[in-house]
Amino acid sequence: MVETIHALTARTGTWQETTELVDKLNRTLRGWANYFKVGTVTKAYRAIDNYAAVRLRRWLRIKHKVRRRKGGTYPLSHLYGHYKLVRLTARGRDVPWAKA
Repeated sequence: MVETIHALTARTGTWQETTELVDKLNRTLRGWANYFKVGTVTKAYRAIDNYAAVRLRRWLRIKHKVRRRKGGTYPLSHLYGHYKLVRLTARGRDVPWAKA
């Protein structure tokens, strides 16, 4: 999954719209979560959430040519609120992932 997120958020993909990238990421995250929803997944979901947020934030900084700031660029509330990135840890195990 890390390799897939890494490939989707590569520097060479900054030509695409942010909404397109987030849609692709969300589709990938939901599919992965559907496949691995059986068993104890909290640590894995947390790790994937953190990695996806870091990569998307980095991709946005490269796309918009924004330098890092002390307070942080693109806070989590912006990624999950404005851009609607899927947060796996916020979903319960009984929530059907097929419903977008």
